Amino acid sequence: MTRHWRMRSIAMVAAAVAAAGLLAACGSSSSTGSSSGGQSGVLTVTTGSAGTFEDNFNQFSPNAEDAANGMIYEPLFFFDTAKSGVIQPWLGNSYAWSNGGRTVTVQLKQNVKWTDGKPFTSADVVYSFDLAQKNTAINKFGLPLAGASADGTYGVKINFTKPAYSYAYYALGRVEILPEHIWQSDSPDQITTSLNEHPVGTGAYELSSFSSQAMTFTANPHYYMAGLPKFKTIRFVSYNSNTSSDAAIENGTIAWAGSFIPSIQKLYLSRNNKYAVSDIPLSTAFLVPNLHSGPTANLAVRQAISAAIDRSYISKTVYSGYASPTNPEALILPNYAAQLAPSLASASFGTPSASRARSILASAHVKTPVSITVDMVSGYTDYLSDLQIIQSELKPAGINLTIAQPAYASFISDQSTGDFQMLMDNFGYVPDPYDYYYVILASSIAPPIGQADSVGDYNRFKNATVDSLLSQIAATNDTTAQNADFAQIEQIFAQQLPEIPLFNQQDEIEFDGNVVTNYPTLSNPYAASAVYIQPDIGWVAMHLTPAK
Repeated sequence: MTRHWRMRSIAMVAAAVAAAGLLAACGSSSSTGSSSGGQSGVLTVTTGSAGTFEDNFNQFSPNAEDAANGMIYEPLFFFDTAKSGVIQPWLGNSYAWSNGGRTVTVQLKQNVKWTDGKPFTSADVVYSFDLAQKNTAINKFGLPLAGASADGTYGVKINFTKPAYSYAYYALGRVEILPEHIWQSDSPDQITTSLNEHPVGTGAYELSSFSSQAMTFTANPHYYMAGLPKFKTIRFVSYNSNTSSDAAIENGTIAWAGSFIPSIQKLYLSRNNKYAVSDIPLSTAFLVPNLHSGPTANLAVRQAISAAIDRSYISKTVYSGYASPTNPEALILPNYAAQLAPSLASASFGTPSASRARSILASAHVKTPVSITVDMVSGYTDYLSDLQIIQSELKPAGINLTIAQPAYASFISDQSTGDFQMLMDNFGYVPDPYDYYYVILASSIAPPIGQADSVGDYNRFKNATVDSLLSQIAATNDTTAQNADFAQIEQIFAQQLPEIPLFNQQDEIEFDGNVVTNYPTLSNPYAASAVYIQPDIGWVAMHLTPAK
């Protein structure tokens, strides 16, 4: 298996980021001025995905190369996926909410140029938000936009149809700004369908060469953040299999990678004392039960499954300890620690026990053996190992698990329509727990079973209290009030098990310390280290430093 993460459609999903008031520019990452010209070295990268590259840098395309959003096109601010609540200036210097959360005013940096030499101004930002307001296909995050207007050459007012505190991440951190002078002559159809093979952005890197096997990015010599980027050249290479990409990572050909390497301590880390793995928890792996039909619609069956699973054994056996067990409320820690209810700080699943699982089933008068089919994507070799362990643990508990391995497209189709008994997937990769819980719990985003759902809540969990709590979180920027609501959601999650949490999703990102330093770590989570997460890829790329 290469990686589990994939870009999802997030229409009508919002992140409740407590970012009211003024965000002042601070830290070295927000310093301005021309580049120091001190770039050096070549950084070779692979995402770990088998297959070839597509010459597609259109941010509105689901098949755009990851580097398009972050390395070439930039948003107004950087919302750190790896550390909730950390927001850094990017194209914007500061922002402030007004009008009861219906207006946000952004002050822009003044020394920015597009890579064709044209100045970046408020007109580009207004153009980008106007595009989204007028075209549903371009408004890829479902923002409730009412319009945008320039407030001078370097100020912008963005208006919403309702309080939009909960949309801060998507509006300010995920709308990558386009150059009006290049895109204004294109129709909406052209904008959404073009490949944009020669992108002009404000980012730290420019595309300098492309082939289906390799693409090369060169440092923008006029980048506006002083001293950035550090590497002169970043080269992405593709491989036709996990075996070949893993071999290249292990022998030092690749310096930044996102690939699952089995027995990573032996096959990778032990080969060189400067090889390192960045493993910041960014999502949770789940067993996703069918809540409307079949055996997993019964809470006792879900509780019995959870009680029998030895999560620590899975972590140690399959992931060499790099996929630590999660918690009953499935809260991603340490990222969302500020939202963890004090009463749940020491909560655990207890000692895994087949006999305890049998007792749960017996008390609920569930006839055994219970037969369940669980779906996983064919080729996800680590998930297969996980499920084989779970299969052996459930059998003595009176649960017979059959593992089905449909192709990716078939898995996605069955997941989206709710056509499954149980499946294994992971959810997360967002900087705020509101969006995390919203995607997996909000009944408003899920259509009836049988209709395609491209967002989340695939098992159609419906709880009026949870829906109300999510609405209350989205309507305020009062963190005390939000945390009280989060605490209730966490309690309900732990009690009802709408998803069965397994572990912090394996996120082994490999770095060759002989080549590169200053990469994100658990102790320094300045961004998500994964090479396939947007726009963090751009933030990380420009801060990575050649090893001396």
